[in-house]
Amino acid sequence: MRKQRLEAIGKRLLEHRQELYAEILRKNREAAGLTDEGVPDLADQGLTDNLREFLHLLSDNKREELIKVDEALDRLAAGSYGLCQRCGEPIDIQRLEVRPFTRYDVACKEAIEKEEALKAGPGRGTL
Repeated sequence: MRKQRLEAIGKRLLEHRQELYAEILRKNREAAGLTDEGVPDLADQGLTDNLREFLHLLSDNKREELIKVDEALDRLAAGSYGLCQRCGEPIDIQRLEVRPFTRYDVACKEAIEKEEALKAGPGRGTL
């Protein structure tokens, strides 16, 4: 990959990292700010608890994405950015432009998803 393209991707990764971090902080503040005023009935308490849990799950997903972004930045610094971590082949540049923190090429990602679906068993993860 050309140096200019790598620098542009690195800049996008850093910007995305800052956005994720800010969003995680915001969701945690929102969850912490949910308080029960007065004597709530059980439905109000349940709704508040569910909303708080939902906000924490959102921030957990963002934390996982933040870790992936940090790993991509580490690969960029190490010179291994853009190579599939499963097969070692170059990842298509269009994929990297859409998901700059991806670790796998399309073929390996599909294989991983199939393996995970088989491990989960029939009917798991479907509505």
